[in-house]
Amino acid sequence: MRILVVEDMGIAGAMADSELTQVTPCEPVVVFDPVAALDRLRSESFDAAVIDMLFLAQSDDFERRRRDGRVRLTDTRLHVSGLAPLRAASAAGIPAVLWSSGEPNRRLHMIFAHEELGCRSMCPKDVRGKLATAVQDVVAGREHIDPILRMHLPPKSAPTLRETFFSSGSRRAIWRAMALGLHDHARIGRAVGVTSGTVRRSVEEMRSKLVAFDPGCSDAGPPTAQLVSYASRNWEFFLDDTVREVYP
Repeated sequence: MRILVVEDMGIAGAMADSELTQVTPCEPVVVFDPVAALDRLRSESFDAAVIDMLFLAQSDDFERRRRDGRVRLTDTRLHVSGLAPLRAASAAGIPAVLWSSGEPNRRLHMIFAHEELGCRSMCPKDVRGKLATAVQDVVAGREHIDPILRMHLPPKSAPTLRETFFSSGSRRAIWRAMALGLHDHARIGRAVGVTSGTVRRSVEEMRSKLVAFDPGCSDAGPPTAQLVSYASRNWEFFLDDTVREVYP
């Protein structure tokens, strides 16, 4: 098997290579960047893929552009994550394992991969000896979501991402403006193309949906401040290019 491993940390990439080759006859191809992975997926054949979620170089590049004032919500490219190669692999019929350590700022990405991209294979990075089994299962068509990562997925009774964050174009844009660092209603409205009054009327309902989605959030206090805080902590998700393509 040829297995594409998309992982930016050299030690983790080497660990994946070692574990996979020890357990099954395969040729791991390690790529350090999700954009480069897209090129490889378009030009080469793979039997499976192992894909990390966030990449330091991509996040650092975004932060530099934001500090320089070179980021606009209308930009074609904002932030690229592992969702891009995961989606491309799915479209090409290549079974893929989402390989993540499950930090809080990756939770929404994992839920998106599960709900929108149909990802049914998730393996923790910080536990050795599990990756090869996950790859074998996904190649065989078996679901493999490790309990360590399954606990980050909401129960079936919880609202979906679509219902919580993407119910309308204006709500999506408000979340993205907040993730970009805009705090007051007037600036958010100018960035989104709506009035500050529309923003003010929207935030209370947006907060209610957030509380229903995430029990860790409270309905106490000013809604705008809470939404801005949540968007800032999860900016990699709200400004993710793949998320924007699925929900323009």
